[in-house]
Amino acid sequence: MAYNTNNLPYFNHSQKISRSKSKKENLLLQKDKEKMLARFLLRKIRPRLKEKLPEHYIIQSVPYKNIDFIKEKSKSYPYFLKFDIRLYYPSINHALLIKEVEVMFGKEPTRRMKKHLKSILPEYLSSSPYGKGISIGSTLSYVLSAAFLLNLDLKIPRPFLRVVDDYLIFCKNRKEAEVILGSIVTPELKRLNLEINEKKLKSGKFHKDKVDFIGFNYNASYFTIKESKKENFKDNIVKITHLTKKKPTEAIIKQLNNQILGFGHYYKHASCKKDFEEFDSFIRMRLRRYLSRNKDSKNTQGNLLLTNNTIKSIGLKSLVEIKEKYDSKKNPISQKTTKKTIQSGKTINTLSMLNLEQKAHVYEQKLILKELKQLTSLVKSINKKIVNIENKVVKEKKIER
Repeated sequence: MAYNTNNLPYFNHSQKISRSKSKKENLLLQKDKEKMLARFLLRKIRPRLKEKLPEHYIIQSVPYKNIDFIKEKSKSYPYFLKFDIRLYYPSINHALLIKEVEVMFGKEPTRRMKKHLKSILPEYLSSSPYGKGISIGSTLSYVLSAAFLLNLDLKIPRPFLRVVDDYLIFCKNRKEAEVILGSIVTPELKRLNLEINEKKLKSGKFHKDKVDFIGFNYNASYFTIKESKKENFKDNIVKITHLTKKKPTEAIIKQLNNQILGFGHYYKHASCKKDFEEFDSFIRMRLRRYLSRNKDSKNTQGNLLLTNNTIKSIGLKSLVEIKEKYDSKKNPISQKTTKKTIQSGKTINTLSMLNLEQKAHVYEQKLILKELKQLTSLVKSINKKIVNIENKVVKEKKIER
């Protein structure tokens, strides 16, 4: 039996359509109202959070700041408590949500706030017939999901990170993690009719137990890419380069670059150079396979000359280059200089450029060797095909005689 997704508590909430206006106009009007309410709520929430919780995700959600925060706090707070909430968005109770929003503005909200609470917010929530659940993806749902758990955030006595419903709390010892869970987290979630996802509830020691958070694995002071995120990325590359999709080369390159840039800039903060090298190789392999078999995507150089440099020349980005560029900015090479003062008062800087030039030359030679190997294998395959064709011709001539 097919389920009607419009009856689910987290479906697209844009339903009410005025007869006097077109559907498109009503949707735009409703989105404008929601954005206005979201901006209004953010102006009220952010000052409060900046004072008490400056690391809150509604203030800043930059990955490297979270990574630096974990590295720093795990030194003083060696234990952790990690959990998320079961079916968070679909479980948000409308009546409780409105109360939580009202509490944020005190006992006497302004006229503007009263207007929002009586019109825009109820209209937004009325799309769900169950009295609970909010949509996923809109700016307003992002703000409301943050506001609903704001009271819990302010009660947690230790440093923590939160991204929507994912929590990572830093603790002094294992007992403290148990106390925070039992006396603060569980009662507050129960008050809001929410439940912890037992499968993802975990506590332990940072430098002993692996922690996965916001797509990263943290273990022994190193951040790596979560395995499921690696598989998702490869799946996306496979979908783009699937042979049944006949698209021009430029379109395929653009889609691949969107994936590369998004994934690369998010995970460049981790220890992932080896992973990026493997991904680059995988992407080039899939692209070569696609271009060699898709007649509608022939390149001007010819499919048999798709070396790494050729692929780069047609516009494909590289994860390794993103990582190297980031590392060079974060940890610039410290050039050793020896200063000698002479009678004229001038300073001579002696740079170790020879060593750098030698390394660059070796690296360039390795790249050339790789390309030569690829070309050699291609030439061998061509020779085999030629020999096979010649043998067939000889056999046919013999048969004719």
